[in-house]
Amino acid sequence: MELGGIRQRSALAYLLLHANEVVSTSRLLGALWPADDAPMTARKILQNAIWRLRGVLAGLSPGEPAPELLTWYPGYMLRVRPEQVDLLVFQQRVAEGRVALAAGRPAAARDLLTEALALWRGPVLADLAEEGTYWAEVTSIQKKRLDVMEDCFEAELACGGHQSVLHELKALVEAEPLRERASRQLMLAFYRCGRQADALAVYGRVREALVEGLGLEPSPELQQLQRAVLTQDPALDLPRTAQLPRPGQTQLPPPGQTARPPRPGPPAQHTPPPRQHIAPPSPHTAEPTAARAALPGEYRQASVLLLRFGLGPEFGTLPPEDVDRVLDAVTQLAREKIEAEGGIVASALGSVLLGLFEDTATDTPANAGAVRAVRAAAAVRDCLAIAADTLHSTGEALSAHGAVSTGQVVVCRWPGAGVTPPWIGGHLVDDCRTALGMVPAGEVHVCEATRRLTDGRITYRGTGTGTAPWKLMAVGDGFTNQCGTSAGDRECELDLMRAVLLRTRHRSTPHLVTVLGPPGRKARLLLEFQRLVRTGTTEPVRVLTGTVAPSRGGMSAPAQMLASYAGTGPGDTPGSASAKLDTALAGLTDDQETRAALLAALGPLIYARGPVRRAVLGAWRDFLALAAAKHPLVVIWDDLERADEPLLELVEELADPRADLPLLNVVGADARLLARRPGWAAGRPQAMTISLGPVADDALDQLLECLLISGRAAVVA
Repeated sequence: MELGGIRQRSALAYLLLHANEVVSTSRLLGALWPADDAPMTARKILQNAIWRLRGVLAGLSPGEPAPELLTWYPGYMLRVRPEQVDLLVFQQRVAEGRVALAAGRPAAARDLLTEALALWRGPVLADLAEEGTYWAEVTSIQKKRLDVMEDCFEAELACGGHQSVLHELKALVEAEPLRERASRQLMLAFYRCGRQADALAVYGRVREALVEGLGLEPSPELQQLQRAVLTQDPALDLPRTAQLPRPGQTQLPPPGQTARPPRPGPPAQHTPPPRQHIAPPSPHTAEPTAARAALPGEYRQASVLLLRFGLGPEFGTLPPEDVDRVLDAVTQLAREKIEAEGGIVASALGSVLLGLFEDTATDTPANAGAVRAVRAAAAVRDCLAIAADTLHSTGEALSAHGAVSTGQVVVCRWPGAGVTPPWIGGHLVDDCRTALGMVPAGEVHVCEATRRLTDGRITYRGTGTGTAPWKLMAVGDGFTNQCGTSAGDRECELDLMRAVLLRTRHRSTPHLVTVLGPPGRKARLLLEFQRLVRTGTTEPVRVLTGTVAPSRGGMSAPAQMLASYAGTGPGDTPGSASAKLDTALAGLTDDQETRAALLAALGPLIYARGPVRRAVLGAWRDFLALAAAKHPLVVIWDDLERADEPLLELVEELADPRADLPLLNVVGADARLLARRPGWAAGRPQAMTISLGPVADDALDQLLECLLISGRAAVVA
């Protein structure tokens, strides 16, 4: 709605700050003009502003209860429903969160306080501050926000999220060095992360600021914490009863929030209240002075990228510190992709990143901000999408969701811009946030303006829904691979594997590709090849994957593949699993006798978790032959060095050149496979071995190693 001039906007803002309260005419006049600067007609100007505001409020959307601007002696009252004003919703959520925190329910407190902080989208009343209007109520709200941030950090620390909040705490303490509570929280977070020296350094800086600035020593609580760190007091350790982060639940905070959100996952179903006229504070640093709060922003043509990371349920079994390591690794990797494309990470929230890609005078159409934003989104998506069947999950184990919007965005750069990222805001960021809430796992959606500016360079598919109705399919030649420092090497390796797949299909002859190398690099190459086969081929190719080491469900690799083909899951009863397998077999053969024999032999693999005996392996090999005859088939094995002898023999037999089948076997293993079988695949014309060396400082490879190695069993004799 159009609010008119400065007096009208100021009157509405002041009444909103005191919603549902009577504000006297004299207080309103004092808010609109300094005592020595009010004109003779000030009361008449205020009356006209109130009259125009009533007209604006009366024209709001029909069907919704409109705010009422009432004349109430000795002044006016703006009567609104609490859910219509972000400030009132914020106060309610904070009150509920603090009650939960005091009652010893830190997880509930974290959720409520995070939701409260999510309502902030920029400096409070920035447009009025721009014109020199300052009120004590605004300063009070700013300080309350800092108090709530500290409450949220306390709840997150109690939930075991010390590493998750580390960066946000550091930013707050740097901006507000005299806030001792935040300093204590930062010291505790550092200590629990194993960084005792950094914890003590925080104390030293706080003490120096207090002594030199105010002539005061730190509080007894801060001094006691320093002594506890020095003596490594066990009381500082995370209690064993601390709640694990919840990988399956999250609510996307808007850009500008600095508190730690819940663990990544699908966004909570929550309809935010209508926007109010109170602009919230800076997303990155608290505003210690009125001058900083009044710093103007400017509208720039740019593209914004919002990313959210999703963690599957299997992460709930990891210790909190391992979950934090996962989030730190994926956040750092995503930051690198954004910066590599010339973007700026304006907000880093652990599970949510906000990137800014400004158009510059030197940009070409092929390298405009929109193109770079989409390339960065594709690189992050492709790097971080870890398939469920690799980690034995029923859904996406690790995924990145992204949304890109292009248009006019408010960019506000604080003093010392080389250190502090800019704040960005405006309708474009809000639209991007709304779009991200509708993006499924592992996808990137863009708005119409982004699609139009990148048309011809990026391939999309229309979704027809939401504010970002275009789904990113491919960048450039159809396959995006910008993952890490070894991207060039991996592209060559993938090209080799793709060529073998083409040869397998063209000649309808089985082939064997063996990938030997460190667990992280090996798993990553297998993941990327799997994605390439599923999304980068023009004709349908079926992919079956399995890990030889027993998974958490106790299923062998053949059982994992068979269950995937039949579409069975943990919730299936033996009867339903058998029925699904029978249906799958019926699609492969019309011979009732063959179908019945395969069902009897293979059924126990998936619903009774039976052992993989030689007879069962024979039936399973017959099933693969039928499946490959139906459509080209890629079978991906991992950890084959752990297999027993019958399974190793079967895998080698599957590459028999005499068979007339488009079947590609891809084997992932380490050097122990060749130690057990020095002649593995030797001399076979349809076999190829790829040896991978370690790559230093590759964040995703290291992440995959920590996730995929720790739970694996010993080699099967």
